[in-house]
Amino acid sequence: GMANGRVFLHEKIQDAARSSSGGDSYSIDQIALACILSQPFNGRVLSGAVTSEQLESNMKALELADKMKASGSEEALLLNDIMMTCQIDSETYWKDRSSLMWN
Repeated sequence: GMANGRVFLHEKIQDAARSSSGGDSYSIDQIALACILSQPFNGRVLSGAVTSEQLESNMKALELADKMKASGSEEALLLNDIMMTCQIDSETYWKDRSSLMWN
């Protein structure tokens, strides 16, 4: 899964949000949510939407997740690329997390 918005900083997701596929464009949050929604397990996604506009935007992730599930699609290749390059081992994650300053 993806935790604490850290994935939003990842270069692959930022690049994907800047480029468009077949005329579709997706925001970083939509891409991150779609990556989890397209997994073969029964994932749980918390969008964090506060406004109806944010919720509407987050719902577009369902459309992208469906495209990511289509074997061989450009979106499926994007999903694989993101999932392979966004991984972080638990020791590094917890070391980084423990060094964060909390307000």
